[in-house]
Amino acid sequence: MRRLLRRVALLGLMGGFAVLAVSCGERGERLPDTGATLEGTITYGGVKVPFAHVTAMGKDGMATGNVQEDGRYKLTNVPLGEVDLAVNTTAAKGEYVSRVMAESKGKGKSPSKFVDVPAKYHDLEKSGLKTTVQKGSNTYDIVISK
Repeated sequence: MRRLLRRVALLGLMGGFAVLAVSCGERGERLPDTGATLEGTITYGGVKVPFAHVTAMGKDGMATGNVQEDGRYKLTNVPLGEVDLAVNTTAAKGEYVSRVMAESKGKGKSPSKFVDVPAKYHDLEKSGLKTTVQKGSNTYDIVISK
């Protein structure tokens, strides 16, 4: 019985080392750093959008990020040239609900009111939001009218 337990322990240890060795390797292809950032505010009908997921897609890649509660966003390693933009508030509803629940338990300040933008702005091809990105810091305020 002891011998069996030793073998099982040894196999488990060897399996653990195998998993560790595989997980320490290179993880996919890394995109080159473009040296470009894109930042600004997002408003819908003149009201700041405090919770959203922003995507910028160019011919050579994509950058994503989250909007802060003050309506500001900042994307790093943004593709150079013309980029299509999308603002997805549905993707950020989970974060909003988490903050509301934390506030109700006295663990944080009350979050801003949730502002939902129309679904067409969630889609890069339908949003109509575009800007041109150059190397360095770029500013683009996303203004969505009602």
